[in-house]
Amino acid sequence: VTASDISARALERVAAASRLRGVSVEQLQVDANALDAFGPEQYDLVSAQYASIPRTPDRRGIRNLLDAVAPGGALLVVNHDPAAMAEVRDRQPFDPDAYVSIDEFLAVLADSEGWQVEVNEKRPRPPGAASHHVDDVVLRARRLERVPATRAAHAHSQGSAGRRRQRT
Repeated sequence: VTASDISARALERVAAASRLRGVSVEQLQVDANALDAFGPEQYDLVSAQYASIPRTPDRRGIRNLLDAVAPGGALLVVNHDPAAMAEVRDRQPFDPDAYVSIDEFLAVLADSEGWQVEVNEKRPRPPGAASHHVDDVVLRARRLERVPATRAAHAHSQGSAGRRRQRT
């Protein structure tokens, strides 16, 4: 298991929780918008839960997350429902329009070969969730095992084939 966050404090919390549970969690402090943020590593599951990834014109953060998903692996993104965010926009110091949304993930997936969207829906938050938000939006997409021949040839010529991270 690898935990990634831009925040050292968040990773300190991960380290404390993993020690308490007696599990090993590799930590990677990185900005999802950094060039080659996750390097050549690829994972069976890439999960972004309420991630605040600033928008960039090239959608680099989204592309970096997609590139980190191994063939056959899954991307799971959960965000607050944008309609609920709009209702409280004037009462909070957070501008949701400054950050990537589920719709932007969907647009990049639609422009990318080798992906299948399995879930794209609004879900009610569980009872007792500590937030003024009522609903979340959930996106789950699977990276297909087989990439079309033209894309595979391009990836090979660019040297961008990544390694699949083995579970331990």
